[in-house]
Amino acid sequence: MRRYLLVLPFLVACGGSETPPADSAAAAMPPALTEADVAGNWAGNLMAEGSDSVIATWSDSCGGGTCRLVVSLAPKDTLINNYTLSGDSAMYSSNGPSKDPASGAMVTDAGVARFAGNQISGYGITRLADKPDSIVSRYRFTGTRQP
Repeated sequence: MRRYLLVLPFLVACGGSETPPADSAAAAMPPALTEADVAGNWAGNLMAEGSDSVIATWSDSCGGGTCRLVVSLAPKDTLINNYTLSGDSAMYSSNGPSKDPASGAMVTDAGVARFAGNQISGYGITRLADKPDSIVSRYRFTGTRQP
């Protein structure tokens, strides 16, 4: 018991009233994405997940929570995607099923896009419209803002 009584003054003297350092993770957080970061015309490349080989090119016109997408693989139909801003990303999903040019099946699309200045990159998943747990493909994309 006496040992603990001898240690107690040492603990009090060394305890100090320092304020804890600021959370470094919070300091490293990128600023929240705004509509101005997303709105505009974009174009880029589509690659299969895990590959650098370009399988298609795309162009997109975005604003107000909606993007109008044209992919070189698909017929020249415009595919409508809805997006929601969340922190430093935009999460998107197709506004209804569309016909997959490779398989002819009706599919839906969803993914995440990240913006850095005039650059965009992200990942997505294509699923069968009538079986949403069946993944048709996974892909990634990169692009730049167009004038």
